[in-house]
Amino acid sequence: MKITLNGAANEVGRSGVLVEGNNTRLLFDYGVKLQEPKPAYPLPINGYLDGVILSHAHLDHSGALPLLYKGSEPKTFMPFGSYELVDILLKDFLKIARMKKQEVWYESHLKRFKRNAVEIDYHKETKVGDASFTYYDAGHILGSAMTYVELDGTRFIYSGDYKDTETRLHRPAEVDKIPEADVITIETTYGNREHPDRGELEKQFVEEVKKSIEAGGNVLLPAFAVGRSQEIAELLYSHNVDVPVYLDGMSQDVAEVYLEYPELIRDYEELYNALKWVNWIADERERKKVFDEPSVVISTAGMLNGGPILYYLLTAHQKKIDNLSILFTGYQVEGTPGRELREKKRINVDGYDLDFSFANIQYFDFSAHCDKHGIHRLLKKVNPSVVILNHGDPESEDEVRNWVLDNLGARVFKPKIGETLDVSNYVRK
Repeated sequence: MKITLNGAANEVGRSGVLVEGNNTRLLFDYGVKLQEPKPAYPLPINGYLDGVILSHAHLDHSGALPLLYKGSEPKTFMPFGSYELVDILLKDFLKIARMKKQEVWYESHLKRFKRNAVEIDYHKETKVGDASFTYYDAGHILGSAMTYVELDGTRFIYSGDYKDTETRLHRPAEVDKIPEADVITIETTYGNREHPDRGELEKQFVEEVKKSIEAGGNVLLPAFAVGRSQEIAELLYSHNVDVPVYLDGMSQDVAEVYLEYPELIRDYEELYNALKWVNWIADERERKKVFDEPSVVISTAGMLNGGPILYYLLTAHQKKIDNLSILFTGYQVEGTPGRELREKKRINVDGYDLDFSFANIQYFDFSAHCDKHGIHRLLKKVNPSVVILNHGDPESEDEVRNWVLDNLGARVFKPKIGETLDVSNYVRK
């Protein structure tokens, strides 16, 4: 078995892992890295693919999929609950790219991709060429999966993004159910960090929101459309925040999808009540009113690379809103406007260089990824001969590498982008 990281090598974003057996070629994810001035893609895939296996809908895992459909039409398998989310995110990505005059892929490629998309239930073994694969709930977002594969006598796991502890929206990843394997390619996004206690984090976050509100201010919550926006709405609802809370942007479309899959939600009733409680922004007229009184706005995009949140930032800056808080709840990838605002308190919106040194800007680690202990836990359970690190900054990958060497007795690799590993040479017989 040969494995090539076509993306997400020593970086977060643009995942793409090519796995080649004797007669079968599979691609795991094919995403995009949203950065300025233009998006970054994985390396091109040359030659025939027997199938594409998607771990979940987020653009850094799905955003380049239509590029595969320029000259061929492989089946793309995805976990149950993913298709509608992928469709929403890809269409939005194409729309924003057109606005920015960025060349991405064509609508015809998107149509071909959608014709060949197949949803698969968790725990259902599926055959592709000489391989078979099974999805296990990854606890990351709606319809996210860790993938177990058997190919040419080798057992392989592609972790994708996973969360091994419970959140308001999702049950924990099925780490205890996934089988042992010979080889694992594992995400290392937080490989050198621990997440704070979730209950304590939620308490601190709500206190910060209420502090701005009680001072007569407003709170802007840039949030990822898939999962995070809905989770934050549920959190504010459960803590009885008593000012108008608004939901804007693509988060609304995603919320509608979430409501279609009660079996995939940890506490469906609370989510349903929370989404009834928040105020859904319908048009520009309603946006203009949010700063007329203390309020909270949950809006896309989570890394400030588009969406209505830019309108709110520009308006808040023009009005110099007193007691303005901008609270990030998600990871800000290097090169994104969100990272710039968080680190430098400045952002460029529509050509205007905005200084937000007057605002309270904070980050709360509501990650939908595991931390280093979750990585260790999965690795212990899988007990592999070979560990391949991906989807992490170099420092995170280094710490996981050292832990594997000290604790597992496995071969561990930090491939460069485009580097191919013949793992057959390292699998314990």
